[in-house]
Amino acid sequence: MLRKCRFAVVAMSAVLLVGCNSGRCTVTGTVTYEDGTPVEAGSVIGEATVDGKLVAVQGSIKNGAFTWGGAKEGDGALPGVYKVIVVPISLSEYQVGQGMTPAVDGKYTKYETSGLSFEVKQGKNEFDIKVTKPKNSRRAPG
Repeated sequence: MLRKCRFAVVAMSAVLLVGCNSGRCTVTGTVTYEDGTPVEAGSVIGEATVDGKLVAVQGSIKNGAFTWGGAKEGDGALPGVYKVIVVPISLSEYQVGQGMTPAVDGKYTKYETSGLSFEVKQGKNEFDIKVTKPKNSRRAPG
């Protein structure tokens, strides 16, 4: 009887461990300008409808690289087609007053205008994004 209980506990633990992954897939990528230089900082955010529910993922850009996550950064994304935006670091009122502009063109900060989408498939996914700089030459770092 004890042996059967141990087997049941081990089997149940294995099922729970598999469930922790929740079907999420690894998504890593880069965000660079057209000239190949990396966007230093910001966020890459995606949203999709998966099984009738709106889901979102986010990853912080660090030296041009990011990893997507849902519950926590880097835990992956559910399979699906995501609309994507790139959000630069916010500028202070002082920086805006000095004529500085965000690190990426504003069109990338809205789903309607970014033109970015990505399909997450089972397994590892690589998503490399090219963005343009704003028209103004006094850009903020990042």
